[in-house]
Amino acid sequence: MASITHALSCVLLAAFALAPGFAAAEPKQPSEEESADVSLAKSYIGKTYDDELDIQGWTDLGGGLVSPPIYVRQYQREEDGANLVLTSREVAKATADAPASYVVSDALFVPKPQKDVSFSIACVQGEDPMLKFLGEAKGSEDKEWWSDVRRAWEISIETGQIASVKTKGVRCTNPGW
Repeated sequence: MASITHALSCVLLAAFALAPGFAAAEPKQPSEEESADVSLAKSYIGKTYDDELDIQGWTDLGGGLVSPPIYVRQYQREEDGANLVLTSREVAKATADAPASYVVSDALFVPKPQKDVSFSIACVQGEDPMLKFLGEAKGSEDKEWWSDVRRAWEISIETGQIASVKTKGVRCTNPGW
């Protein structure tokens, strides 16, 4: 009994001694600049626009239909290569007199990827051909699909919400293909 009590006290003592180390291992908080970028991205949620949405200081890299009525669009900041992805729901179809109308469903800010890594809004998972995934990937320039995906996100085809997902089975198109 005394040896169990002694062993338990040693384990508890070690746990308390290591507790500050566990706290230090928590994910680092975003920098003030990253927080401002995330706030900027989220400020677009709920915004209604017709046809296209221009964002000052950002280049529209294009996008398209994910699954009716959800669309995705990628922007890249001119000054540092950071990416902004907006998903939108079509709320009014285009007519002969007026362009289509959309409301932004979700937004994702992604800092510029590391060297030799590209950000893509054209990713799939497994055998499903629907381009409803986003990812940071790298690969050989002579291959159409890259499967070395570092981070991935999925767009909900029901709501347009963007959620972080595991990278297993995700592959992204080579941007130079």
